[in-house]
Amino acid sequence: MAARADRPVPSRRAISPTAALVVLTLGAGALLLYAARHLTFFYDEWDFILGRRGSSLASYLDPHNGHLTLFPVIVYKLLLAIVGMRHYWLYQAIEVSLHMLCGVLLYVLARRRLGPWLALAPAVLLLFMGSAYQDLLWPFQIAFLASMAGGLGALGFLDRGAGPRADAGACALLLWSLSASSVGIPFLAAVAVLLIAQHANPWRAWVVVVPAVLYTLWYLGWGTSESPTSQSLLGSTEYVADAAAGAVAGIAGLADSWGPPLAVATLIALLVRVRGRHAAPAPMLIAAAIGGLAFWWLAAIARGDLTQPDSSRYLYVGAAFILLIASEAAAGAKPSRIELAGIAGLVVIAVVGNVSLLRGAERSYRSADESVQASLEAVQVAAPVVSPTFVPEPQDAPQVQAGPYLSAVRQFGSPALTLQQLEQAPGSVTEEADNVLAHAEALAPVRARARAAADRPVLVDSTTTGRIERLGLCERYMPAGMTSVGDFAVAPGAELLLAPASGSGPNIYLRRFAAQFSIGQPVFARITGGERVAIRFPVDRAPALSWHVRLTGTSPVVVCMR
Repeated sequence: MAARADRPVPSRRAISPTAALVVLTLGAGALLLYAARHLTFFYDEWDFILGRRGSSLASYLDPHNGHLTLFPVIVYKLLLAIVGMRHYWLYQAIEVSLHMLCGVLLYVLARRRLGPWLALAPAVLLLFMGSAYQDLLWPFQIAFLASMAGGLGALGFLDRGAGPRADAGACALLLWSLSASSVGIPFLAAVAVLLIAQHANPWRAWVVVVPAVLYTLWYLGWGTSESPTSQSLLGSTEYVADAAAGAVAGIAGLADSWGPPLAVATLIALLVRVRGRHAAPAPMLIAAAIGGLAFWWLAAIARGDLTQPDSSRYLYVGAAFILLIASEAAAGAKPSRIELAGIAGLVVIAVVGNVSLLRGAERSYRSADESVQASLEAVQVAAPVVSPTFVPEPQDAPQVQAGPYLSAVRQFGSPALTLQQLEQAPGSVTEEADNVLAHAEALAPVRARARAAADRPVLVDSTTTGRIERLGLCERYMPAGMTSVGDFAVAPGAELLLAPASGSGPNIYLRRFAAQFSIGQPVFARITGGERVAIRFPVDRAPALSWHVRLTGTSPVVVCMR
């Protein structure tokens, strides 16, 4: 009995800051993957899928909106070769992984200044920064995220001390950063400033010279034709101020209107903290400040005429620099328990606000993506007859033309909704798909041939406040007032002949995927009374799915089928 009493009692160990970081990082990743579960390829991604096929140097090195995007292009080409266009979640997984890496790297940099627990605050604010939803929900933004990860990693290598391995690692990561997007340029500037502020041996300049020279060679050979305008140059100061204010508001998870006062308060707090240390600003603080200003200024002169300074995709990069500056300014601080509780409360409030912003953005993206997926399925249905230059989604996917898209589908599979999924989609989605399909198949009433005669019976769906009179194989629809409607079914391959009586002709509505006609549905066509017209419905890839035609108006119409 005594021996049992002498056994050591295992102690209950509290959770470590590293374990907390792992849990929070994985939680952020799981949240993003869940939020993006219904999304698919969007806007610029189609440039990579349809515009960069082949293996020429141009397909890898041509700029995209002024950026070198070598790394993202390679990623998309590899994923297309491995999983095609059917498994979008793998594209999202790479994006989320890069985001989590950025959060961890920021934590590593902050930990050397704030300690293991307090450093969780800036990391969590970045990991759950839903205001930067474009970078978190859109895999195309692996360009910015890779540049961020490479830049933060390079700063981290040099922050740990000098040495051949640190310099080689920083150089390699800067090359990666620059290969992904022009966001690598501010990090190149930050690393250069850090080396200068650290009074590094001049021979170590190769760490930034090599990436700068290689980037310059790319710029001279394939670089962008974009150039700053006088308006963007003159407005750059205001743009930088607005961008910084937007990033501060984004960190806090608040609306843009909170940005200016929060930015002013943050700047004052940083200045007070730095001046109170009675020492020269730390090298990392100077480097991060220069990097942030360089990012905002370059965005101002390159995109100031095209993009708002508080655009979601720009908030993320600016926030990383601001959080790094704040971490350096607060280095060595030893807050009391009450202050720690206050900091934790502010972080929680910011996270809640940012998650709310993320949810709102996800709903908006999902609505647009459902429309695109439905339109792409309409193009696939119309494949036998659609024009190769037909653009199904001019607003959300203007790069997609039917010919190149169908070619990509044959090689990589389809990201579109299936017919079954489309039939179960909301009415607004199926109505949009019907509209796209009608245009893809070039449906339109044309003057009927004089001798065109019916050779098959008309299929009547229903009538409202009117009646049908049989005329051989044809039907005469007799409306009883303005609210009268007549619905008819037409199989693909058939031709609908309409002969309205003199007077006002009927309005024509079409549906195929939609379960019913909707109130306020746009009119497909209007027919002049006394004019005999025909509408040809071509055979496509859904031969068992009939078209449904609705006629409204007050004049009788003879309906025949060929």
